[in-house]
Amino acid sequence: MSIIKKTLLTSVMLAASWSALANVDNLLSAQSFTGALLTPNAQVIDYGDFSLLYGQGVPFQNHIADLDNLFFAAGFAPGFEAGGRIVTQTYSCNLYTESGCGIRDLSASAKFQLPFVYDYTGFNVAIGGQDIGGAANNFATYYAVADYEFDAVPVRFSAGYGKSDMTMGIMDGPFGSIELQPLPFVQLVGEYDSTELNGAVKLFTPEDLLPYGAQIALQYQVYTSHESANANKENETMWALNASMPFMNYNFSQADAYAKDKTLALSDTIHIAQAQSASASLTELKKALVDEGFINVQLGSKDAKIMVSLENRRYNHNQMDGVGVALGIISSHLGSDIYNDLGIEAGNEEFELFTLVNDLPMMRVNASAVCYREFVKTGEPCADLKFSTYMLTEVIKEGNWLEHNNESDFGRTQVILSPALQHYVATEYGVFDYSLALATNVYTRLWTGAAVDVRHLLPVANSDDYDEGERWNDNNYESAIDRILIHQAFRLPFDVTNQASFGVIYTDYQGFINETNWTSPEGRHSFSFQISQFSYTEERNNNGVYMEDRDTTISSYTLSVPEWSWQANIESGNYWGGDSGFKITSTHWLGDAKLEATYQSTKTVDSDENEDFISLNVSIPLTLWRDMKPGYVQLRGTEQFTYGLQTRIGKSHNNLNTGMGSSINLQHSLARQYYNDDRMSPGYFEANVFRLRNAYLKYLTL
Repeated sequence: MSIIKKTLLTSVMLAASWSALANVDNLLSAQSFTGALLTPNAQVIDYGDFSLLYGQGVPFQNHIADLDNLFFAAGFAPGFEAGGRIVTQTYSCNLYTESGCGIRDLSASAKFQLPFVYDYTGFNVAIGGQDIGGAANNFATYYAVADYEFDAVPVRFSAGYGKSDMTMGIMDGPFGSIELQPLPFVQLVGEYDSTELNGAVKLFTPEDLLPYGAQIALQYQVYTSHESANANKENETMWALNASMPFMNYNFSQADAYAKDKTLALSDTIHIAQAQSASASLTELKKALVDEGFINVQLGSKDAKIMVSLENRRYNHNQMDGVGVALGIISSHLGSDIYNDLGIEAGNEEFELFTLVNDLPMMRVNASAVCYREFVKTGEPCADLKFSTYMLTEVIKEGNWLEHNNESDFGRTQVILSPALQHYVATEYGVFDYSLALATNVYTRLWTGAAVDVRHLLPVANSDDYDEGERWNDNNYESAIDRILIHQAFRLPFDVTNQASFGVIYTDYQGFINETNWTSPEGRHSFSFQISQFSYTEERNNNGVYMEDRDTTISSYTLSVPEWSWQANIESGNYWGGDSGFKITSTHWLGDAKLEATYQSTKTVDSDENEDFISLNVSIPLTLWRDMKPGYVQLRGTEQFTYGLQTRIGKSHNNLNTGMGSSINLQHSLARQYYNDDRMSPGYFEANVFRLRNAYLKYLTL
């Protein structure tokens, strides 16, 4: 113990000498939360960051066991982190038929840092849990913890109380830790885990050393007073390697996204672009929009305003980027010459932009070119900038359109490539079983609101358990056309949008699905209703199993709070698998990445009890920010690829979900195709108005 005391004393002296570097980095522990080694602090993963950890050494069966620890977590919201953890001894061993496979456990964790406490006390306080609601509860722990950091020296003290099912009494009672950071790349950690003392060293890359805000950290246990209570097993040394970084593009909506790029070159580029307003004509304006890849371009006038309508198919991460590029081009071309040609007094050079999807108006933007040019140039908000989705079908008809568009969307085809993934994680059959295919979606526009939607699946690879005769073979992808649909969408009175789809889904089911949506004028409230009826093409499948009809009816309500980049959704109804119940989903947007946490509770017709699951999903765009210019054929990636993990809660077992809570998630649903994944609203545009400017500046610098 004297050596430990000398080490701690030396560390404190070193910390004092580095008082100018008094911040203590926030790093993952060896468990499924941020903290010391086995205990948490009151910090959380930064909002917008995600972390991956791989380590060895986990408290299990009365000793520190030789188990692998895999953990994924993210900062879902300010002050809130959540993640999923896999603890395993083997990776492909079948727990049912083979011996010596050991444990394989999938669980969820979360931690919430209480707001306002620090402002009044100088302490941070957090509550959290790991292995939440799990079946085996090998690592179930619930805790409250407070921590304090000194201003002058890089040291953090933490103390808390936990209730735990972990072995050796870890975190089952009071606990505490000290984190010392004598150097900007070193932490020394000492902790009391409710029963014994532990010490560790963490080495990590200093802030801003790696590109994209990434950080890599290594932690290694250097001391523990735990003694193995398992006569046949010795304690293993705990170590872990983790990497963290912000989600892609998550700050693109911020005012300072281009604050560091105040170069003369960018200033000159803006000046040259905006100088066109002195002499540009309507023909030149239209040509600039068409040359950038906008389709369905029309120009007109109404009262003393120029009117423009167009459709964006090039900026597919977020339709707002296309609107931002279009506004920048329009404002840089509008000038007195164009207004004089139309016999309109220029004034502030007011204009109106209508954004179309499949020739249906979905957003109207009002601004003055003078004001908007200043916004682009300086970043000062434009007071004349207004957004609306109200009664667009009627309003757009009031314009005096000069001519029919010469870049019509009819017959234009998008070929959208994306991965398709079936997978099972941390089951008795393996840590990760998968079937991977290439999905090729051909989407061809017909008339207003109508399109043909065909998808082909081409198998790429799969794990052994998806091979013929193995456990998951029935779910293995086969080379087939699995979807042929004709969509017809309408904008109805009172801002209701409806889409009916007819055809084949899941290769062998024929029928229809109808979606209806109403969104409030500001976009804060949204109600939707989905009904479908599908029948199998034959009475029995290839295995001789009788195939029942599939009918779904699902109602949902979404609350959008764009100021927090957050949405809450509750849905209920009858699902694809014949079960009924509800889901509650919390969605957190980090730029164009989407994190979702879902609680699901449904029951089958022949059951009296609901089955409950929680899941975590991550969705990211897998395509370029500026896709290929749309011709009659456009090749691009998908705007949304989703990967998720799910675990059962509230039961003494952790049997897999057999399809409960499943619904028909069309790639070209109303939400994704027309409502920009519920981000095509005045409220969202107003909360992210700087994204319009940033998109145009990025376009200018390409």
